[in-house]
Amino acid sequence: MATIMIEWLISLIPGLPLAAALGIGLAMFTGQAHGESHEPRTCRIALLASAGSLFAVLALIASRLTGELPETVLLGHWLSSGSLQINLLFFTDRLSLTLAALTGLAGLLALRFAVNYMHREPGFHRFFMILSLFTAAMQLLVMAGNAVLTFVGWEVAGLCSYLLIAFFPDRPVAADNATRAFVTNRIGDAGFLLGVALAFYALGSADWAMINAGAAGLSPVQTGMLAGGFLLAAMAKSAQVPFAPWLARAMEGPTPSSALFYGAVMIHAGVYLLLRLQPLLEQSPALMAILAVVGLATALYGFVGGLVQTDIKSALIFSASGQVGLMFLACGLGFWQWALIHLCGHAVVRGYQFFSAPSILRQLNGARARPVPAFLTRRHRLYAAALHRFWLDDLANWSLVRPAQRLARAVAFFDTAVVDRATGLSVPAVNALSSLAQWEERQLGAGRLLERGPTALDEEQGIVRWIAEWVATTFHWIEEQLIFKAAGQGIVTASRRLGQGLSRVERLLGRSWVGMAGIAAALAALLVVSAILRDASQDGAARFPLLSALLLTPLIGMIATWRARQARTALRLGLTATAVELALALLLLIRFQPDAPGLQFVEQAQLLPWLNYHVGIDGLNALFLPLTALLGLLAMLYAQPDQREQPGAFAANILAQQAALVGMFTALNLLQFWLFALAEIIPAAWLISRWGASPARGQAAWQFIRAMLGGLAALLTGILLIGWNHAAQHGGWSFDWIALLATPLSAGQQSLIFILLFGGLAVRLALFPFHAWLPIVAQHGTVAAGIVFLIGAKVGIYALLRFVFPLLPVATGQWAGWIMALGLAGMLYGALLALMQHDLRRLLAFAVISQSGALAVGLFSLNPAGLRGGLLLALNLGLAAAGLFMVAGLLHRRLGGTRFHRLGGLFDAAPLLGLTFLVVVLGSIAMPGTPGFEAAHLALEGILESAGWGVATLAAAGNVLAAGYLLWAYQRIFLARGPKRRIAALNDLRGRERVMAGLLCAVMIGVGLYADPWIKMIGRAVDQVAARVETVGTGHAGPPSEK
Repeated sequence: MATIMIEWLISLIPGLPLAAALGIGLAMFTGQAHGESHEPRTCRIALLASAGSLFAVLALIASRLTGELPETVLLGHWLSSGSLQINLLFFTDRLSLTLAALTGLAGLLALRFAVNYMHREPGFHRFFMILSLFTAAMQLLVMAGNAVLTFVGWEVAGLCSYLLIAFFPDRPVAADNATRAFVTNRIGDAGFLLGVALAFYALGSADWAMINAGAAGLSPVQTGMLAGGFLLAAMAKSAQVPFAPWLARAMEGPTPSSALFYGAVMIHAGVYLLLRLQPLLEQSPALMAILAVVGLATALYGFVGGLVQTDIKSALIFSASGQVGLMFLACGLGFWQWALIHLCGHAVVRGYQFFSAPSILRQLNGARARPVPAFLTRRHRLYAAALHRFWLDDLANWSLVRPAQRLARAVAFFDTAVVDRATGLSVPAVNALSSLAQWEERQLGAGRLLERGPTALDEEQGIVRWIAEWVATTFHWIEEQLIFKAAGQGIVTASRRLGQGLSRVERLLGRSWVGMAGIAAALAALLVVSAILRDASQDGAARFPLLSALLLTPLIGMIATWRARQARTALRLGLTATAVELALALLLLIRFQPDAPGLQFVEQAQLLPWLNYHVGIDGLNALFLPLTALLGLLAMLYAQPDQREQPGAFAANILAQQAALVGMFTALNLLQFWLFALAEIIPAAWLISRWGASPARGQAAWQFIRAMLGGLAALLTGILLIGWNHAAQHGGWSFDWIALLATPLSAGQQSLIFILLFGGLAVRLALFPFHAWLPIVAQHGTVAAGIVFLIGAKVGIYALLRFVFPLLPVATGQWAGWIMALGLAGMLYGALLALMQHDLRRLLAFAVISQSGALAVGLFSLNPAGLRGGLLLALNLGLAAAGLFMVAGLLHRRLGGTRFHRLGGLFDAAPLLGLTFLVVVLGSIAMPGTPGFEAAHLALEGILESAGWGVATLAAAGNVLAAGYLLWAYQRIFLARGPKRRIAALNDLRGRERVMAGLLCAVMIGVGLYADPWIKMIGRAVDQVAARVETVGTGHAGPPSEK
């Protein structure tokens, strides 16, 4: 009984504040927490939860004093991947309980202080929600028994800091300071994540006890790398030199949050991490020396800098920085207990000083600040250095920001002059498309969509254009020979009659009730056929053909919506079809058995001697199907409010694209996969050219077609070579995956076919340097198509795992080093170009390019952790990127454009839209609580195991860059108000848009909080792929991997 009570108390410590944050957030979402009238209820919820959390801590302390409390308590299991286990393990030792009590008390006092201080502020309820969430995060941070749980609290606390620094949207400097502070902390977070990956790699566990106990058995280099990652995180979080300047920028937030974050609690998180890792740090004398030097430098920085400050909050923050520096110095010298005592005393005193600061300012009533000490004024250089805060901001700009900007400009020039030209885009044409973005704003403001005539774009030659023209000529010749010469006019006449019959069917299905009844009748027919097959089967193996139903449902919906003339009818039919598709996909997910060997739900039928219909699922594609169905539903919801131009054709093309994606994700035949990929081009290009968001939509569609046909040509060549090899060995052509697995290829053949297949799939993935089509399509195409198409881009990941890696294991191992290098280059390339963009949709396109590079690095680590991480990243980024483009489309719908100079300060007018954008941004940068967190951890673990710490560090740096450009975009759109901001009435999410955003955020957060079932679902299939590659053996032909 006592054990159960202890477990409940531990779960309540972070759980109560988290529940309060969720409750207040839900009330805000539903409109039940707005204005002064609802302030008392919000206060009661937050205060009662904080008081309950503090009471639970005090109860644990009482149990500790009576000797009834163990050092650690295990609440259950959270995540597992192969041999790696992450448990819900919590410390109840002296260190954790001391800081938990301090956090609970400081949080309760800050909330009570804010009741009066924040009264009648526009963001009152938002403030209490964030402060409650911060309290939960800090309690988790100080009580977690392993590094992963600590990192969750670490990241969420940093996020709350960012939100409260930028709390007042009418202060442009606040938004800029918030972004700077968050990105600086992300540098430390990258070190923390690298430390976690190193712990799993070297010790097999991330439990703090295992890390400290296993440190003695590590080599000095391993110990230094492991402790160095955590030390970097502690320095950034506790604002030590050279990361100290972000702390002064954080004073833009409200005083209660400043007292709690930077006076009492969060500023000491780095010191707590050092105290927790005392045995590990003591194994590295060099790091102990660095720790002491950093602490001493920060103490001097805080002391001297504080002497020249003219306002009380700045003086207090410099003093806090100096005191924390002394704690780092004490740790570096080995005075660990003194550091803990200093931490507790400083938290109490500094928190009280921050709470008293507003009263002191009122009492001073404009009195002059104290003069600078005479000894400092006599030392002019030191005085100037203190005034300029020792030029640390300038040093960061000189060493990091400006070089990154120069490199980004050089990369942008290379992208325009080299990459675009090589793929058929001339420099004048690119400039013309870019200038059209400005011209379209004036035109779209009046609701006009204009076409452009031919430009230099149509006459420029390039590699992809040449290949596309050759493929088109070949197909035209085949069509002419087979139809007009071989089959004659009879086929043409029969086709015409068939078309007339289908037209009559379409006119009938144009009626709403007929279309819906048709969908229901088709599904009923499938059920009847399934029942007949089940009864006829003696072994009972026949089942309802779920995969065929998933393929036919959007096709039936496409026929039903094609000829609908009324927008409401067409979009309701489309919504019905996508909802049925999602229900079938969820049924498939429920019936899927992760532990069952082999493929499941297999369906097979012979169509031609060399082509069979063969579909099935395993862990590689089981999650892609519900994701595709979900994004199709989101696309229909997005199109509901104002899609009035040929709505039936619009919905039909969305459904056709969805059907093609389902066909690709379920294909177990290479040629079948290629045919579905070819079929997808038609609706995607039609959507871009007909319903694009700018006058250049026709040219964007042409670029898309050229790129896709070029990739498909390379892909088809590789597929035909594989089929030819099968024919040479077995006397007949086959493209079936199972048959091809039993037909080995020589090493030379594998290398050539790998280049062809990977090149074709790289175009679809928009992997550098095959990415030129994506920015143009993203800027000028329709957002609704992009929501579905972005998961289509991840088809390349599925094809690599399903076909390329198992069929070409030798070539995969030989080229893995080169592909990882290409992925790293693409990741940095896309991130730098994203920083240069002035339009949100182009920025998001380059973000996708950067993320594709990160996916390639994770996948080509070729070990189970890396493959798991790469596959989960593909799923997460497909969902997050779709959400980002959805918000971009909603902004374009309301404001007529997405260029940054037209946006800014939109959070007050559209808080739900801003919150949706922030959630998907956090998912993109792998924040805890989103699916990307577990995926990024697994990918980094795989990269570390395969390529060494150097490549893993570069991969972690890519995440820091992603946080930089995405939060910069969030700042420009929703927080900072620029001088050129257009005053416009902006409506927040309403009706179906709210359903769409709520569904997206619920899926991201729900899956992110409990990702273990999804990791288990993909585990067996991923392990089989990794085992096949490792069994055949790898011989790297690329750059040597760093171990």
